[in-house]
Amino acid sequence: MTDILRVGRKDLTATEILDAVDLGNRVVIEIEFLGATMRMAIRKRDGTYYCDTPVKLLTYDTEEDMRTCLERYKLAKAADETDEIEVSQDE
Repeated sequence: MTDILRVGRKDLTATEILDAVDLGNRVVIEIEFLGATMRMAIRKRDGTYYCDTPVKLLTYDTEEDMRTCLERYKLAKAADETDEIEVSQDE
């Protein structure tokens, strides 16, 4: 049985999402759009990556194409983003 990982937009990096999908899990990303919550499911089957949106099913043949989709639609957190606030000290 497939495990479902539910996350919010930009909770995980593209690498973290793809790692979970490559392990056989489905990643459901919840996003806010025009005041409504929408869910997008990222999955992989028989070597093809799928992004199920409420409007359209997107398919990708390579991990790089799926990564581009996650980054283009800002579903994944950028690898250089951190959850911590940097504090600078003036000397």
